[in-house]
Amino acid sequence: MTFPSLCRHIASYVSSVLILLLCLFVGQLAAKYSGGVLPGSIVGMIFLALLLSLGLVKLHWVEAGANFLIRWMALLFVPIGVGLIDNLELLANSLVAILLTCLLGTVLIMALAGWLFQALERRQ
Repeated sequence: MTFPSLCRHIASYVSSVLILLLCLFVGQLAAKYSGGVLPGSIVGMIFLALLLSLGLVKLHWVEAGANFLIRWMALLFVPIGVGLIDNLELLANSLVAILLTCLLGTVLIMALAGWLFQALERRQ
C-alpha cells in the first residue's frame, strides 16, 4: 500500500467515525433537551437513519467507520462487564426482576412481531 492510498484509507475511517460521532452528539443534545424520553444514542441512530434514508449522508461515507466499530464491538463491552462484576450483589438482589423483565420483553416482542407479520400478510 502506497503512502497516499494509506492516507486516503485512514481519512475514510476518520471521516466516517466523525459522522457517526456527530449523529451521536445530535442525539445526545436532542435527548437532553427533550426530557430524555429516549436515550441519546437511540435518537442519534434514528437521526443517522433519517439522514441515510433522505440521501443527505451516503452509505459509503459511514460504512468504513461502522464496520470498524462493529469489528471491535466486543472490546467495547469489557468496561460494562467489569462494571457488572463490581455490582454483582446489586444484580443478585434484582435478579428476579431482571429475569422477569427479559422474559416479558421477549414474549411481547414475539407477539408484536407475529401480529405485524400477519397484518402484512393480509395486505398482500
